This record gives sequence, C-alpha cells and structure tokens, in this order.
Amino acid sequence: MVKCSVFTDTIRQFYRTTTLHGFKYLCSDFFIDRVCWMVCCCASACCAGVLCAVLWQRFAAVPALITLQELRTDQQLLDLSIIAACPSAGSIAQLFEQNLVTDAEIRRRLPSILSLVLRRKPLADSQVTLLDRALSVNNLTLTEALFRLVPACGTLIRTCRWLTVTLPCADIFKKEMTHWGVCCVMRPNQIQMANIVTSQLQRTRRLLIAMQLSNKTHLDGCKIFTKYPREELMEPTSLTPGYNYFGYLSFVSTLDNKVLKDRCIYSELYTKSNCMIQCVEKNCGCSDPLQLNDINNTSALPTCNVTNMNCLRTHKGKENLSCSCLPSCSKVTTDFSLEFSRINSIANSFESIYTGLNESLTIVFNLHIMTGYSKKFVVNPTEIWITLLSSLGGVFNMFLGVGLFSALEFLFLIFVKLPQAIRKSTEMAKPRDITRQNV
Repeated sequence: MVKCSVFTDTIRQFYRTTTLHGFKYLCSDFFIDRVCWMVCCCASACCAGVLCAVLWQRFAAVPALITLQELRTDQQLLDLSIIAACPSAGSIAQLFEQNLVTDAEIRRRLPSILSLVLRRKPLADSQVTLLDRALSVNNLTLTEALFRLVPACGTLIRTCRWLTVTLPCADIFKKEMTHWGVCCVMRPNQIQMANIVTSQLQRTRRLLIAMQLSNKTHLDGCKIFTKYPREELMEPTSLTPGYNYFGYLSFVSTLDNKVLKDRCIYSELYTKSNCMIQCVEKNCGCSDPLQLNDINNTSALPTCNVTNMNCLRTHKGKENLSCSCLPSCSKVTTDFSLEFSRINSIANSFESIYTGLNESLTIVFNLHIMTGYSKKFVVNPTEIWITLLSSLGGVFNMFLGVGLFSALEFLFLIFVKLPQAIRKSTEMAKPRDITRQNV
C-alpha cells in the first residue's frame, strides 16, 4: 500500500505541475471537471493522431518540386548525344560476299539473317546453323566478322562538318560495337576544337555528314541513332541512298536528386533496359556481343556464340525474370524529328560537302542538336526528416501542449522521480518489516 501511494502521489504531483495543457485538471477535486478534461484530452489525442497519419502519408509519398535548370554553358549540359552511323544488313551481306568465303545458299539467305541479328531478333534453327557455318568456314566469330567487314569510318563517311568546321571523318568517327552492330560512332564531348569558340547564345550544334561506300559496293541504306547517357535503348532510324536528311534532336532530362532511393537506381550509366539485358545474360550464361561500350558490365560471363546468342533473343516475358530492375532516378527522353528530300543536281551545287560524290549512292545527313530547346529538370524534395519532425512537433504542441519542456518533464518523471519514489517506498517498507519481526 505504501508503494502504491508513493507512486500515486508522484504521478499526481506530475499532473499538477506539468506544462501539458489540460492534464493538471485530471487531478481536480470535482468529478465533472475530471471527466470533461479527460474527454478533451482524448479528443485532442485523436486529432493529433489523425494529423500525424496524414503527415506520414504525405512524407511517404515523397512530395517534390520540379525546377527547370538553365542550360547556359557546355559544362551545364547533360552531355551531348553520341551519334552513330551503321551500315545496313544488306551492305554488310555484300561485303561478306566480296571479302569472305561463301556459297550460293549463304549468299541467298545471309541478308535476311544479318537483318534479324542486327535488329536484335531471334533466328530460326536453320538460320542459326547457316550463320554459324558461314562464320566457322572463315574461322571468325560474329564480332570479328563485323569489325572486319564494316569499312573504316573515313571510307564510309566521306565528308564531315561539325559546327562550322570541316574535319577529317576518321578523326571524329571511330568504329565501335553497339547494340545494332559495328557502327561509326562520334562522341562530340571528346572532340577538341581549340580554335572554335561556341557562344553561350548559340542554341544549336550542327553536324553535316555525307556517306557513300564506293561505286562498286552499293550502300544499301544506313542506320542512324543517337544516345544520351541514361537514355533507354531506342530503335535506330533507317536512311536511304539518294536523299538529303535533316534531323532535329532535343532532350528532356529529369534528375530525381536521390529522392526515391528505394524506388529507383541512382547511377551514372544505369538504365532499366541495360539491367534487363544483363539479367537475361545471367540466365543464358553468356554476355551479348552486341552492346555499346558505355555499358558498365562487371560480369565475367563469356561472350555468346551464335547459338547461345539466340537464347538472349528468345526470352519471353523478361519482366518475369528473377531480377529486380528498377527505373533510373535520372531519366532522359529525346525528341527526334526527321525531314528528307531527294538529292538533285549536286554537280551545280556550291556546297562543298557534295564534291566527288555520286548522288544515287550518297546519303547526306544534316543533324541539328537543339541544345537551346532542350530542358533539364531537377526534382527537389519538399518533405525530409527534419520537416516531418517539425510538423509532428507542431501538431503535438497544438493539440496536446507537448513541447520540449514537456518532453523534459516526462523524461524527468521516468528517470528521476519514479526511481526516487521506488527507493523511498523500499526504505519505508524495511523498518516496518523489522518491527514486525521483533514483535
């Protein structure tokens, strides 16, 4: 009884002296006061609980503010897109026939087979057998054959003009493996042009190229694609000889600023499509030979041969594979529009890029990279842990009167007052026990 009375007195003393609004009236001498204030305290606690739930739900939804960032200088750009020109499957089949050992069946079926391979489509068993035979007869792998057959970039791309300067095409285009085969790839950010000053007011970067193989080998079309870092895999655009093409490229970049760490992946070169490719590679046990060098592939898987590569293309329902591929926190989408017109009377043209070209075998591609019309958005969170705690503190203070001093009072009660009451009740109980034993 003594122990209970000491505890009760301590708690009542806390109620009478606390700064918590209304709690001191719970020890009132009048029953009606205690009931009314108990109802008020419960109602306030319910209101505080509802508001706390609303605040937590808003915090969990990760509210953010999207702001537009100005693109003034080259350093502030997302990065200029890489630009790649790839010979068509028909052109590679012609080069295969001219430079490697073939037979009648290979010459007849190879263009359609290479078209499927370079479009990342699955092959039938008979097509796999024929392509494997064509490569084994020449003692080549698919990668070696493509690098050997695709002509040097200076041979495929005859004239090049970047910005306002005509440059050797072999200096700005390099042969690289891509998702669509071996292509001539240009990386604008790596081009050093010390004598050219780009103005901050310049809203467009212009590339003008003319492509032609030779008068003996007909360029049976060409494929062009562009790719920004963190942009998902896109299909290339086919170009036909004998035409002028005018392309206009702009991008929209959205950087989540690591807000959605558990819902997306923040990595420099990560994309969901690359993650899915690596997932399929792991399931097939070999790596895809057709992939861009920019992919950060750390797996030690061997390169797929033609038979095993077909496993990569025949996987159905890739989303159901046992791997979690989250979207990238930094997303890039591009807007690419293309206009074209037939090449006519280039002999009478004053444009030097047409010099020495055959108009029926030539593809002229004029790309305008619209940096001035591109947009870069940054997603900034409006709710973080500090704002959540301050909001919760305001709710508790408004409805329950709980502030910093109230919390200190409660901690003082738990860690100081109640232990003192326990010791006091124990000291009072010991003399009573001794007296009873003496009696």
